[in-house]
Amino acid sequence: MLDTGQIIADRYELLKRLGRGGFSEVWLAQDKLTEVKVAIKIYAPGTGLDDAGISLFTQEFSLVFDMNHTNLLHPTHYDCWERMPYLILPFCKNGSAFKYLVGEELITETECWHLLHDVAEGLAYLHAKIPPVIHQDIKPDNILINDEGGFMITDFGISARVRSTLRRNQGEMSSGGTLAYMGPERFGPSPAPIMASDIWSLGATLYELMTGMPPYGEHGGVLQKNGADIPLIEANFSEALKDVIYKCLALNPWDRPTAKQIADYAYSYLNGDTSAFIDVQSAGGDTQTTVEPTPLSIEKSLHSSNDRIIGSHSALGGKEIVEGWISKLKSKQGKIGMIAGFVLILILALIWGLSGNEISEENPFTDSPQHKNDLIYAPLIERGKVFEELGDRFRTQIDTLYENGDSVFEDYYLRSLELYRQVSAVGDSLSDSVYFCVKDRIRAVESVLDSALHTLREKSDMMEEFGQDMAARVFEDRALKIETYINTNKRNENE
Repeated sequence: MLDTGQIIADRYELLKRLGRGGFSEVWLAQDKLTEVKVAIKIYAPGTGLDDAGISLFTQEFSLVFDMNHTNLLHPTHYDCWERMPYLILPFCKNGSAFKYLVGEELITETECWHLLHDVAEGLAYLHAKIPPVIHQDIKPDNILINDEGGFMITDFGISARVRSTLRRNQGEMSSGGTLAYMGPERFGPSPAPIMASDIWSLGATLYELMTGMPPYGEHGGVLQKNGADIPLIEANFSEALKDVIYKCLALNPWDRPTAKQIADYAYSYLNGDTSAFIDVQSAGGDTQTTVEPTPLSIEKSLHSSNDRIIGSHSALGGKEIVEGWISKLKSKQGKIGMIAGFVLILILALIWGLSGNEISEENPFTDSPQHKNDLIYAPLIERGKVFEELGDRFRTQIDTLYENGDSVFEDYYLRSLELYRQVSAVGDSLSDSVYFCVKDRIRAVESVLDSALHTLREKSDMMEEFGQDMAARVFEDRALKIETYINTNKRNENE
């Protein structure tokens, strides 16, 4: 057990414990070499880690030292003492944002905006990494206040793998993060965090600082997932600030703003411009966030509308369809974003051409087609390409299979594969160029899915080894879905 006066690594004298979490303790310490006060964060106190755990920590924290940003509390040193990894951090004498909850000093409107800006800037930096770094545990305790009154994120760079190692060594089986600040998606069948989960945690943090308690008490987003509305903020803060918090706490991850959007808006608001975040529609007075759509929101739009549009192109002229969807994009449907609109318009432009209107000479399906089926199946191929692209984007931009296991990109690839195989099944009635193009696309998608299948099985085995039976079943189910689909369709194709 750690105690006051203890010397760590023959250098750091523990003066006062500043905080304790499930996996670590934070102490104020005196650096006996430099005579400077520092904060030392010691992981797995008392128990220590095995060789594999120490190796993993060393590997992971070597990456942390490459992360430099004004709003990240950057460690100055990392090492291991008596099988306990530790970080040396600058000591923030002003403490953390938690002080607004336990002291007499209440957070002000201006401080809320500054915290919102600073934390969002730090998250935007982490989320822009390739692959994205998900903090997983944004809360008042992990937001420190520097000497200039700015806010800095601590405890970043700890991946799901490291947290699993800590849980295993500490004998805990709970998910990474703190329950009260976990978004509703963290309580689903695939509970690992995504970037939007950090946004929900930020919203819950501000909500607590403004009202004195998290939006759903200690239960977190599980109540929201089960149908509970976001409790209104009754405290005396601006409607603009409340609105940002409500948007961060949106039930659906794709309805939340990005960290960069929050940071930009907070900066604009602090400088007197309140129009950047809200787009007031001239017709009807509706308001909507200017959130850039994620691939998931694009998929949502496509899934609900694509079949209807393509299935009805014979009843309406292509021009009317395109114009109608442009109108919808300008009204309530506009929240799917211009990216989704652009994708839809590309597809519809193709349909317009199939209705007898002119198509670009570069369209491969109209360059001296050898078979009428080239044109008939062109929409299926184009839709397959859209789903394939969505799989690519979701895999690389929203989440990463290898980092946190929350990717469900395989659903997009499976839909794409199904469409390609529908076209491939009529191979003899297609021109060679179209047929071989489809075959190439099938092989490309199957290659991705085969790789995903292998990785999911590995993650299932790893979770089982860590005693995470529920997570293991989730990964195995996803692997089985891919395996079954591929094998079934391969048999059908061969027959």
